[in-house]
Amino acid sequence: MFCSHCGAQMAPDAAYCSVCGKAAGAGPVNLDKPSAPAPQTDAGTPDGIPDGVKGWSWGAFLLNWIWAIGNRSWIGLLAMVPYVGWIVAFWLGFKGREMAWKNKQWDSLEHFNRVQRKWSQWGIGITIAAIVLAILAAMFAPDVVDMDLDADRTVTVQRSEAPAPANDAAVTARGIIDSNADNLPASLSTVAGLLDRRTNADGSRAVTLGGRVLFSGEDAGWQFPLRSFTLSGGKEAILMASSGGRGASCDTMFFFLLADASGVKPTPMFGTCAARGSFVQRGDAIEIELPDVNGASTIVLENGVVVEDGQVVSLTGMNDPSR
Repeated sequence: MFCSHCGAQMAPDAAYCSVCGKAAGAGPVNLDKPSAPAPQTDAGTPDGIPDGVKGWSWGAFLLNWIWAIGNRSWIGLLAMVPYVGWIVAFWLGFKGREMAWKNKQWDSLEHFNRVQRKWSQWGIGITIAAIVLAILAAMFAPDVVDMDLDADRTVTVQRSEAPAPANDAAVTARGIIDSNADNLPASLSTVAGLLDRRTNADGSRAVTLGGRVLFSGEDAGWQFPLRSFTLSGGKEAILMASSGGRGASCDTMFFFLLADASGVKPTPMFGTCAARGSFVQRGDAIEIELPDVNGASTIVLENGVVVEDGQVVSLTGMNDPSR
Protein backbone atom coordinates (compact mmCIF):
# COMPACT_ATOMS: atom_id res chain seq x y z
CA MET A 1 0.00 0.00 0.00
CA PHE A 2 1.01 3.63 -0.33
CA CYS A 3 0.83 6.57 2.01
CA SER A 4 -2.18 8.74 1.24
CA HIS A 5 -0.18 11.82 2.20
CA CYS A 6 3.23 11.50 0.56
CA GLY A 7 2.74 8.47 -1.69
CA ALA A 8 5.58 6.42 -0.15
CA GLN A 9 5.23 2.64 -0.06
CA MET A 10 4.10 1.22 3.28
CA ALA A 11 3.80 -2.23 4.75
CA PRO A 12 0.29 -3.65 4.51
CA ASP A 13 -0.19 -3.64 8.28
CA ALA A 14 1.63 -0.34 9.01
CA ALA A 15 -0.38 2.21 10.97
CA TYR A 16 1.99 5.11 10.24
CA CYS A 17 4.10 6.09 7.24
CA SER A 18 7.80 5.49 7.81
CA VAL A 19 8.65 8.47 5.58
CA CYS A 20 6.30 11.28 6.65
CA GLY A 21 5.16 9.78 9.95
CA LYS A 22 1.48 10.44 9.28
CA ALA A 23 -1.30 7.95 9.88
CA ALA A 24 -2.14 5.67 7.02
CA GLY A 25 -5.19 6.73 4.96
CA ALA A 26 -8.19 4.71 3.98
CA GLY A 27 -7.03 4.12 0.44
CA PRO A 28 -3.98 4.38 -1.81
CA VAL A 29 -3.09 7.41 -3.87
CA ASN A 30 -3.40 7.00 -7.68
CA LEU A 31 -0.36 8.88 -8.93
CA ASP A 32 -1.15 8.26 -12.60
CA LYS A 33 -4.58 9.98 -12.67
CA PRO A 34 -4.39 13.81 -12.88
CA SER A 35 -6.61 15.77 -10.59
CA ALA A 36 -9.45 17.90 -12.01
CA PRO A 37 -8.63 21.57 -12.58
CA ALA A 38 -9.66 23.86 -9.83
CA PRO A 39 -12.77 25.89 -10.53
CA GLN A 40 -12.29 29.52 -11.69
CA THR A 41 -13.52 31.07 -8.49
CA ASP A 42 -12.06 33.34 -5.92
CA ALA A 43 -13.00 32.59 -2.36
CA GLY A 44 -12.14 36.17 -1.49
CA THR A 45 -15.14 37.60 -3.38
CA PRO A 46 -18.83 36.95 -2.67
CA ASP A 47 -19.63 35.79 -6.23
CA GLY A 48 -16.40 33.86 -6.75
CA ILE A 49 -15.19 36.15 -9.57
CA PRO A 50 -11.63 37.39 -9.09
CA ASP A 51 -10.59 41.00 -9.31
CA GLY A 52 -9.79 42.09 -12.85
CA VAL A 53 -12.70 40.29 -14.50
CA LYS A 54 -15.55 42.71 -13.93
CA GLY A 55 -15.82 45.83 -16.04
CA TRP A 56 -17.16 47.26 -19.27
CA SER A 57 -16.60 45.22 -22.44
CA TRP A 58 -16.52 47.12 -25.73
CA GLY A 59 -16.28 43.84 -27.59
CA ALA A 60 -19.46 42.48 -26.02
CA PHE A 61 -21.29 45.79 -26.53
CA LEU A 62 -20.29 46.46 -30.14
CA LEU A 63 -20.19 42.90 -31.48
CA ASN A 64 -22.94 41.62 -29.12
CA TRP A 65 -24.35 38.42 -30.69
CA ILE A 66 -21.06 37.63 -32.48
CA TRP A 67 -19.19 38.04 -29.19
CA ALA A 68 -21.83 35.88 -27.46
CA ILE A 69 -21.17 32.96 -29.82
CA GLY A 70 -17.40 33.23 -29.40
CA ASN A 71 -17.68 33.32 -25.60
CA ARG A 72 -20.40 30.67 -25.21
CA SER A 73 -22.75 33.21 -23.66
CA TRP A 74 -25.81 32.13 -25.61
CA ILE A 75 -28.21 34.52 -23.97
CA GLY A 76 -26.42 37.27 -25.88
CA LEU A 77 -28.09 36.02 -29.08
CA LEU A 78 -31.12 38.02 -27.94
CA ALA A 79 -29.25 41.03 -29.35
CA MET A 80 -30.60 39.96 -32.76
CA VAL A 81 -34.22 40.37 -31.62
CA PRO A 82 -35.81 43.60 -32.89
CA TYR A 83 -36.63 46.35 -30.38
CA VAL A 84 -34.82 44.62 -27.47
CA GLY A 85 -31.50 44.07 -29.21
CA TRP A 86 -30.02 47.41 -28.15
CA ILE A 87 -30.98 46.72 -24.52
CA VAL A 88 -29.23 43.35 -24.66
CA ALA A 89 -26.16 45.00 -26.21
CA PHE A 90 -25.84 47.39 -23.24
CA TRP A 91 -26.38 44.52 -20.82
CA LEU A 92 -23.61 42.54 -22.52
CA GLY A 93 -21.36 45.56 -22.21
CA PHE A 94 -21.89 45.64 -18.44
CA LYS A 95 -22.05 41.91 -17.66
CA GLY A 96 -20.36 40.27 -20.63
CA ARG A 97 -16.93 39.81 -19.05
CA GLU A 98 -18.41 38.07 -16.02
CA MET A 99 -20.45 35.71 -18.21
CA ALA A 100 -17.45 34.92 -20.37
CA TRP A 101 -15.34 34.11 -17.30
CA LYS A 102 -17.97 31.67 -16.04
CA ASN A 103 -18.94 30.10 -19.38
CA LYS A 104 -15.48 29.29 -20.79
CA GLN A 105 -12.35 27.65 -19.42
CA TRP A 106 -9.41 30.06 -19.20
CA ASP A 107 -5.76 29.29 -18.53
CA SER A 108 -5.41 32.30 -16.29
CA LEU A 109 -6.74 35.76 -15.63
CA GLU A 110 -4.07 37.11 -17.94
CA HIS A 111 -5.27 34.80 -20.72
CA PHE A 112 -8.85 35.94 -20.16
CA ASN A 113 -7.98 39.64 -20.31
CA ARG A 114 -5.85 39.16 -23.41
CA VAL A 115 -8.71 37.51 -25.31
CA GLN A 116 -11.28 40.08 -24.18
CA ARG A 117 -8.92 42.87 -25.17
CA LYS A 118 -8.80 41.43 -28.70
CA TRP A 119 -12.60 41.36 -28.85
CA SER A 120 -12.74 45.03 -27.84
CA GLN A 121 -10.14 46.01 -30.42
CA TRP A 122 -12.05 44.27 -33.20
CA GLY A 123 -15.36 45.79 -32.09
CA ILE A 124 -13.98 49.32 -31.99
CA GLY A 125 -12.14 48.88 -35.28
CA ILE A 126 -15.17 47.58 -37.16
CA THR A 127 -17.38 50.35 -35.73
CA ILE A 128 -14.93 53.09 -36.74
CA ALA A 129 -14.64 51.62 -40.24
CA ALA A 130 -18.45 51.55 -40.59
CA ILE A 131 -18.72 55.19 -39.48
CA VAL A 132 -16.03 56.29 -41.95
CA LEU A 133 -17.75 54.45 -44.81
CA ALA A 134 -21.09 56.04 -43.88
CA ILE A 135 -19.55 59.51 -43.89
CA LEU A 136 -17.93 58.91 -47.28
CA ALA A 137 -21.22 57.62 -48.68
CA ALA A 138 -23.04 60.70 -47.42
CA MET A 139 -20.42 62.96 -48.98
CA PHE A 140 -20.46 61.37 -52.42
CA ALA A 141 -24.13 60.32 -52.66
CA PRO A 142 -25.41 63.82 -53.65
CA ASP A 143 -23.01 63.89 -56.59
CA VAL A 144 -24.30 60.53 -57.79
CA VAL A 145 -27.92 61.70 -57.47
CA ASP A 146 -27.13 64.88 -59.41
CA MET A 147 -25.54 62.81 -62.16
CA ASP A 148 -28.67 60.65 -62.37
CA LEU A 149 -30.91 63.72 -62.52
CA ASP A 150 -28.78 65.24 -65.24
CA ALA A 151 -29.03 62.01 -67.20
CA ASP A 152 -32.83 62.02 -66.79
CA ARG A 153 -33.00 65.62 -68.01
CA THR A 154 -30.92 64.71 -71.03
CA VAL A 155 -33.21 61.80 -71.86
CA THR A 156 -36.26 64.05 -71.45
CA VAL A 157 -34.87 66.64 -73.86
CA GLN A 158 -34.00 63.97 -76.39
CA ARG A 159 -37.50 62.53 -76.18
CA SER A 160 -39.13 65.91 -76.64
CA GLU A 161 -37.12 66.51 -79.78
CA ALA A 162 -37.77 63.05 -81.22
CA PRO A 163 -40.11 62.79 -84.22
CA ALA A 164 -43.72 61.77 -83.65
CA PRO A 165 -44.51 58.04 -83.90
CA ALA A 166 -45.71 56.76 -87.23
CA ASN A 167 -49.28 56.12 -86.05
CA ASP A 168 -49.64 59.72 -84.80
CA ALA A 169 -48.54 60.96 -88.20
CA ALA A 170 -51.74 59.41 -89.66
CA VAL A 171 -54.06 61.30 -87.29
CA THR A 172 -56.59 63.28 -89.30
CA ALA A 173 -58.81 64.46 -86.45
CA ARG A 174 -58.67 64.61 -82.68
CA GLY A 175 -60.97 66.12 -80.07
CA ILE A 176 -63.59 65.81 -77.35
CA ILE A 177 -67.12 64.44 -77.55
CA ASP A 178 -69.74 65.63 -75.09
CA SER A 179 -73.40 64.75 -75.42
CA ASN A 180 -74.28 67.38 -72.81
CA ALA A 181 -72.61 70.26 -74.64
CA ASP A 182 -74.70 73.38 -75.30
CA ASN A 183 -73.61 73.83 -78.92
CA LEU A 184 -74.66 70.48 -80.36
CA PRO A 185 -76.04 70.66 -83.92
CA ALA A 186 -79.81 70.44 -84.32
CA SER A 187 -79.30 69.01 -87.81
CA LEU A 188 -76.37 67.78 -89.86
CA SER A 189 -75.77 67.75 -93.60
CA THR A 190 -74.45 64.36 -94.74
CA VAL A 191 -73.58 62.67 -98.01
CA ALA A 192 -76.92 60.83 -97.75
CA GLY A 193 -78.98 63.96 -97.09
CA LEU A 194 -79.95 66.25 -94.22
CA LEU A 195 -80.03 64.48 -90.86
CA ASP A 196 -82.60 66.21 -88.69
CA ARG A 197 -84.87 65.79 -85.66
CA ARG A 198 -88.55 66.67 -85.69
CA THR A 199 -91.50 66.66 -83.35
CA ASN A 200 -94.65 64.96 -84.61
CA ALA A 201 -98.20 66.24 -84.08
CA ASP A 202 -98.74 63.80 -81.23
CA GLY A 203 -95.64 65.11 -79.43
CA SER A 204 -93.43 62.15 -80.31
CA ARG A 205 -89.97 62.72 -81.73
CA ALA A 206 -88.37 61.30 -84.86
CA VAL A 207 -84.98 61.36 -86.56
CA THR A 208 -85.23 62.00 -90.28
CA LEU A 209 -82.80 61.77 -93.18
CA GLY A 210 -83.66 63.88 -96.22
CA GLY A 211 -87.20 64.29 -94.88
CA ARG A 212 -87.70 60.54 -94.52
CA VAL A 213 -88.20 59.10 -91.04
CA LEU A 214 -85.13 57.21 -89.97
CA PHE A 215 -85.86 56.51 -86.27
CA SER A 216 -89.23 56.88 -84.62
CA GLY A 217 -88.93 54.40 -81.80
CA GLU A 218 -88.87 55.07 -78.10
CA ASP A 219 -85.22 56.18 -78.21
CA ALA A 220 -85.82 58.73 -80.96
CA GLY A 221 -86.58 61.38 -78.36
CA TRP A 222 -83.00 61.17 -77.10
CA GLN A 223 -81.14 60.53 -80.36
CA PHE A 224 -79.19 63.38 -81.92
CA PRO A 225 -76.02 63.85 -83.99
CA LEU A 226 -72.72 64.88 -82.39
CA ARG A 227 -70.28 65.14 -85.29
CA SER A 228 -69.39 63.72 -88.67
CA PHE A 229 -66.20 61.91 -89.75
CA THR A 230 -65.19 61.94 -93.41
CA LEU A 231 -64.10 58.54 -94.75
CA SER A 232 -62.55 57.52 -98.03
CA GLY A 233 -64.64 56.61 -101.08
CA GLY A 234 -67.23 59.33 -100.48
CA LYS A 235 -68.39 57.71 -97.25
CA GLU A 236 -69.11 59.24 -93.88
CA ALA A 237 -69.45 58.10 -90.26
CA ILE A 238 -71.86 60.15 -88.14
CA LEU A 239 -71.48 59.80 -84.37
CA MET A 240 -74.89 59.78 -82.68
CA ALA A 241 -75.83 60.04 -79.01
CA SER A 242 -78.69 58.12 -77.46
CA SER A 243 -80.07 57.33 -74.04
CA GLY A 244 -78.66 54.02 -72.89
CA GLY A 245 -81.72 52.88 -71.01
CA ARG A 246 -84.70 54.22 -72.89
CA GLY A 247 -84.20 57.55 -71.14
CA ALA A 248 -83.85 56.20 -67.62
CA SER A 249 -81.00 54.00 -66.43
CA CYS A 250 -78.00 55.33 -68.36
CA ASP A 251 -76.89 58.85 -69.15
CA THR A 252 -75.60 58.34 -72.67
CA MET A 253 -74.79 55.62 -75.17
CA PHE A 254 -73.42 56.14 -78.68
CA PHE A 255 -73.69 54.65 -82.15
CA PHE A 256 -72.55 55.48 -85.67
CA LEU A 257 -74.55 56.07 -88.81
CA LEU A 258 -72.50 54.79 -91.75
CA ALA A 259 -73.56 57.01 -94.66
CA ASP A 260 -72.94 57.07 -98.38
CA ALA A 261 -74.92 58.32 -101.37
CA SER A 262 -77.34 55.39 -101.12
CA GLY A 263 -78.37 55.99 -97.50
CA VAL A 264 -77.29 55.20 -93.94
CA LYS A 265 -76.80 52.10 -91.84
CA PRO A 266 -76.66 52.18 -88.02
CA THR A 267 -74.06 50.33 -85.96
CA PRO A 268 -74.81 48.74 -82.58
CA MET A 269 -74.91 51.09 -79.61
CA PHE A 270 -71.84 51.18 -77.39
CA GLY A 271 -70.49 53.09 -74.41
CA THR A 272 -69.98 53.14 -70.65
CA CYS A 273 -72.88 55.49 -69.76
CA ALA A 274 -70.36 58.35 -69.71
CA ALA A 275 -71.51 61.41 -71.65
CA ARG A 276 -68.02 62.78 -72.30
CA GLY A 277 -64.94 61.27 -73.90
CA SER A 278 -62.29 61.80 -76.55
CA PHE A 279 -61.76 60.68 -80.13
CA VAL A 280 -58.90 60.19 -82.58
CA GLN A 281 -59.33 59.52 -86.29
CA ARG A 282 -56.58 57.83 -88.27
CA GLY A 283 -57.65 57.46 -91.86
CA ASP A 284 -60.84 55.39 -91.93
CA ALA A 285 -60.37 54.19 -88.32
CA ILE A 286 -62.10 56.15 -85.55
CA GLU A 287 -61.07 55.49 -81.95
CA ILE A 288 -63.19 56.71 -79.04
CA GLU A 289 -62.12 56.56 -75.40
CA LEU A 290 -64.73 56.76 -72.64
CA PRO A 291 -64.16 56.66 -68.87
CA ASP A 292 -65.48 53.68 -66.92
CA VAL A 293 -65.14 52.17 -63.47
CA ASN A 294 -61.90 50.41 -64.45
CA GLY A 295 -60.31 53.50 -65.95
CA ALA A 296 -61.23 53.80 -69.62
CA SER A 297 -62.91 51.86 -72.39
CA THR A 298 -61.71 52.04 -76.00
CA ILE A 299 -64.08 51.72 -78.95
CA VAL A 300 -62.82 51.48 -82.53
CA LEU A 301 -64.87 51.79 -85.71
CA GLU A 302 -63.12 50.43 -88.78
CA ASN A 303 -64.54 48.96 -91.99
CA GLY A 304 -68.04 49.27 -90.58
CA VAL A 305 -67.27 47.08 -87.53
CA VAL A 306 -67.42 48.32 -83.94
CA VAL A 307 -64.87 46.81 -81.56
CA GLU A 308 -65.15 47.64 -77.86
CA ASP A 309 -62.14 46.77 -75.68
CA GLY A 310 -61.01 44.17 -78.18
CA GLN A 311 -64.44 42.55 -78.57
CA VAL A 312 -66.61 42.91 -81.68
CA VAL A 313 -70.00 44.44 -80.83
CA SER A 314 -72.79 42.62 -82.68
CA LEU A 315 -76.21 44.13 -83.36
CA THR A 316 -78.87 42.72 -81.01
CA GLY A 317 -82.30 43.71 -79.80
CA MET A 318 -80.74 45.43 -76.80
CA ASN A 319 -78.28 47.63 -78.69
CA ASP A 320 -80.23 48.35 -81.89
CA PRO A 321 -80.73 52.15 -82.11
CA SER A 322 -83.72 51.72 -84.43
CA ARG A 323 -85.84 50.05 -81.74
